[in-house]
Order: sequence, then structure tokens, then C-alpha cells
Amino acid sequence: MRPDLEAHIRHLLAADGVSAGDLADSSGLESALESTGDIAADAVDRVERHQAVPPHLEDALEAIVLPKLRPVFDIHNDTFSDCSSPWTELNSHRDKLSKAIRAIGRVDASGLDIPYCGTAFLVGKGVLLTNRHVAAIFTDGLGAKGLKFKFGIEPEIDLKQEIDSDDEVLLEIKETLLIHPYWDAALLRVKGFPDDREPLRLAAAPPSELQGRLATIVGYPARDPRNDFDLQKKIFRVFEKKRLQPGRTMAMKQCVSFGNTVEALAHDCSTLGGNSGSALIDVETGQVMGLHFSGEYLKANYAVPVWELALDPKVVDFGVNFEKAPEPKPTPAWLNAWTSVSAT
Repeated sequence: MRPDLEAHIRHLLAADGVSAGDLADSSGLESALESTGDIAADAVDRVERHQAVPPHLEDALEAIVLPKLRPVFDIHNDTFSDCSSPWTELNSHRDKLSKAIRAIGRVDASGLDIPYCGTAFLVGKGVLLTNRHVAAIFTDGLGAKGLKFKFGIEPEIDLKQEIDSDDEVLLEIKETLLIHPYWDAALLRVKGFPDDREPLRLAAAPPSELQGRLATIVGYPARDPRNDFDLQKKIFRVFEKKRLQPGRTMAMKQCVSFGNTVEALAHDCSTLGGNSGSALIDVETGQVMGLHFSGEYLKANYAVPVWELALDPKVVDFGVNFEKAPEPKPTPAWLNAWTSVSAT
């Protein structure tokens, strides 16, 4: 078995405390487990015991174990159906997660040779948060002044784009307000802010425990040509549509972003390239913990910790919906990145 896949499965099993017996007996997989349950349980048992998994058991692991441990749930009519074990806790938080789902959309742009740019979400009155590398697809410039759309490109956001639905909630993106010089983050202004969709609340401080916290990504995973398509298909099934992608936080980890070594919030939700700009939501509080920006295949995913953005006056001044920040506020060293940006 591929070492990276085996290590990933071992991490997921440990994070959730899942055993071979749990896998074989859990509800929600009856039809699939009728023929593969014993095989999947045997494969899981071998992984847990650090034994080699023979090739004839690998399909059961990929087809049953991975979609169960870090599944991708479909979204219909701005909500989701009952989630099966071990994700039933999501069902008790449906109201606040559905409110979040309604505020998240797919960033499209005419004049491009790609299906769409990424994901963004409402964080203030007419204000969207997304990744710097998403906004850079259609914006020239860096900082908070002099930003212009690239010639011939007209971006917009659709707050729907659900599976088996032609419904649209389209908003015109009028301008790029800010492209951050340190974090992979950007703010956009939209026209026609819908009164029935509330901006998401962003955490202004980290939760008391950052490792193993139940979280979910909401975004638009797209097929990634760099990695195993068959495995992607087994986990995601459908691409480029709005999905609920639960997992757990993995504490803070360093990674490189735009030439800087940043302290990112790591998580193990199943994501793909189109998830750039997705909200990482704390299921318990309903607040956004992170802005997903990258990942290492079958290892970890990385999000901008939004409480860091709460320390940046330039971000706050655009009316981003942060929770009340604790006092006194520290002055992070990365704020010096603004000194290198001209005309800010």
C-alpha cells in the first residue's frame, strides 16, 4: 500500500478513535458494507496494527474507509441531509451551519480558461473574504489602494451552485478592496448584498483547544489533475459544486505562503483545489476559524487563522464581522509586511 495513503488513514483513525469494529458496525453504510464490510474491517485492523495491507484490501480502504472518515456531504437548498455516523453531531448544529452555507459562494469570472476561480464568503455588508491567490486571478496590484480588475475579466459570485440544481444567487463583484501582503487573504466588494443572507462571524481569538476540534469546510472542491483521480472520485463523487466537508483541526503548523513561513491553522477535512477561499467553520460555535488556502495531499490542509486578520486595522476598517477581540490587542510582527507595499 502507498505509504502516504496508509499514514493518512492511520491519522484519521487515531483522530476519531475509530476501530475496525466501529467501521463494520456503524450505520449509514449498510449497502456498501454488505459485501465489503469484513474486508474493510480487516484492512483497518491491519493499519491499526502497523501491518502491511495487501493489494486486494486496498480498494476496500479507499472505497469505504476514506469516504467515511472524512466524507464530503452534498448541499441542497442551502442545507444538508442527516449525516451518518460518526458525523451525526453535525445534525444538531444544522441551523447555524445552514446560515453559514447561505453566505458562501463560488467565484466565477468571464474571460478565463478555467471553470471558476475559487470560493469566497460574506464577512460584512457587501464584503467578501477569499484568498489572495484567488483574487489575483482577476486583479492587478497588492495592498489596499490602486487595485484594478484585469482587462476583459468580470468576476462575480454565485451563492448557490448546488448539485442537481440550476438555481443561482448571483452577485456582481464591483472591486477588490484589499490583497494582503502577508496572508493569503483578500477582500472584495459585491453589488446587491442580499438581505436574507447574513455575513459570517469570524473568531477574534483562538479557541481554548486547537487540536481535534470538530470543524467543517464549506466550499467548491474541483478535480485536481496533480493527484490520483480515482481516489478523488471515490471521496468527492461530484466536483465544482457546493459541499459540506467535515474534519478536525490539527493545531498550528508552519507552511510557506507567498515566500513567508506562516503559522497556519492545520485541519484534515477532505479538500481539493477549488476549495481555495473556503471557510473553515468551528461546528460548536458556528464561527469561522480559518480561511482555507492550501494543502499537502494526504498530509494536512492549511488555513489562515482569522484571529490574526482581526489584528490588522486595514482589514478591520472594511467592516469585517469579527467577534469582539480580547484586550489588549498584540501587534504582530507580520504587520511590517505593509511597509513593503507602495501606495497603501
